[in-house]
Amino acid sequence: MLPTPPPSPTLNGTCCPEDRIGLVLAGWLELRSVLGVGAYGIVYTAVDINTNIPYAVKALNKVGLDQRSRAFQQREILLHHEASNHPNVVSLVKIMESEDCTFVVLEYCGEGDLFSSITERSLFPGNDPLAKQAFLQILDAVIHCHSIGIYHRDLKPENVLVSNAGQTVKLADFGLATKEYITDDFGCGSTFYMSPGELLCVPEICARMLIKSS
Repeated sequence: MLPTPPPSPTLNGTCCPEDRIGLVLAGWLELRSVLGVGAYGIVYTAVDINTNIPYAVKALNKVGLDQRSRAFQQREILLHHEASNHPNVVSLVKIMESEDCTFVVLEYCGEGDLFSSITERSLFPGNDPLAKQAFLQILDAVIHCHSIGIYHRDLKPENVLVSNAGQTVKLADFGLATKEYITDDFGCGSTFYMSPGELLCVPEICARMLIKSS
């Protein structure tokens, strides 16, 4: 069972991401800044006002969602919680509910994702031992997930978070994860990182290939 504190305050009406800054959840966790905005939610930096420990908080909107979308949200939370008991998976700490939002409290990795560490910070290029160490940690995380029947399905540098100057990497974002070993879902994940076989199952790409070959 996931740890669930008392209900958190609700913001009335539609709000922009910055409107929640300063909000205190469950009397102890204050949202401080917007870390990122995605299709499925907003990620905030937050701090425990009693201990000053930083966290990341993913706010998943509940307003206007149909039953299927809510089921996907719950699946993401449950699978991430189940997989998070590993040093190379971002820890899911708590779940907080309000009328309009589900707040997922996560371990905070302040150095950003692996993609920015490679392309902007140049942390790994030219440092083969560090790159090897990161790669092995990602493999450990994936093996752990597979050993408990969880398949991430969106493995990419943007979904791997970095800490300790690149010495530690952690798998994040279980939004597309599943427990189905065999599935009819094709085209999951990000196009740039798909295998050739997976790309052939994406209708838009198949159509372009047929047009070019005709």
